[in-house]
Amino acid sequence: MKKSILILIFAGILACVSCEDNRLDVPQFSVTVDTGNAVGFDDAGTPVFKKGSSVKFMFDGQADMITFYSGEPGMMYQHKDRTKLQGFPFMQFNTQMENGNMPPGFLSVLLSSDFAGFTKNRETDVRNISDATWTDVTEQCNIPLTQTTQLSPRIDLSAYAGKPLYVAFRYNRPANTDFPRYQIKNFRIQNEADGTAYEIMTTRNAGWTAFDFNAPANTDPYASTGGGTANRIWDLRNATSDDRIAIGYNSQINNNDWAITAAIDLTSVSPDLGQGIKAYNDDRLKEYRYIFNTAGTFTVSFLTTNSRYSETKTSLKEVTITVEE
Repeated sequence: MKKSILILIFAGILACVSCEDNRLDVPQFSVTVDTGNAVGFDDAGTPVFKKGSSVKFMFDGQADMITFYSGEPGMMYQHKDRTKLQGFPFMQFNTQMENGNMPPGFLSVLLSSDFAGFTKNRETDVRNISDATWTDVTEQCNIPLTQTTQLSPRIDLSAYAGKPLYVAFRYNRPANTDFPRYQIKNFRIQNEADGTAYEIMTTRNAGWTAFDFNAPANTDPYASTGGGTANRIWDLRNATSDDRIAIGYNSQINNNDWAITAAIDLTSVSPDLGQGIKAYNDDRLKEYRYIFNTAGTFTVSFLTTNSRYSETKTSLKEVTITVEE
């Protein structure tokens, strides 16, 4: 009996030790800034570094994983979960004209917040485009009429914030044998806030859909390969690879060709991202260096994580530095 009790006690002690071994602790971790190459300190005692110099952060303690946020736009810990942003939304792009001159009025830039979208049914989409309210902003876009490339100004989209916005480029001209080609390049929708322009949409991810109102009955009105002299249509093949879309040259039939983006949420913003600088199986990290190429005062964050099975515990450590020109 006494032997059985001793065995139970010993087993209990082993269980307790095992529990202690499996207990997951919050990372014990601290960060300091090596000021060896600092050019001085500001009135608050914050170390000041020259732009382009390497800043070294010294670590004391251990963590399974470490994620670094520099504090620069796009890498701010405080914005890691942000997906909405109120700011100044705008559109900007380049237009290039090739192989000749073009009378005004054949290329239009249009905005709509009530377009019902594409169904890929020809009759329905004719109706959806025709029934939508389109605001013509062509005069703001600095479209060239001679063989040159011109950048549009920032076109204010604030009136569409909180609504789904569609941007359309419409090519509308008679049959011809001597007209040039337009290329739309570097198309950008951005939202400016806190001195930073956050990217919402580009040529590459605009989700373009082409539609040809005058496509012959036996052809695809959604084709987007540039067509041929029988019927020039939008060429979207280089949108992703080369940041451009194009339309133009000779055509034997009248053109009424549209290239329309997917719906745009002007308040949408991608969460800021950190950079993993230590993974679970990496050796202990004692320091980390980073080059700041932008002037400003930055809150630099280190998110440390301990992990075991499905459990994680985290700790955030932050330091402040100033970078000057």
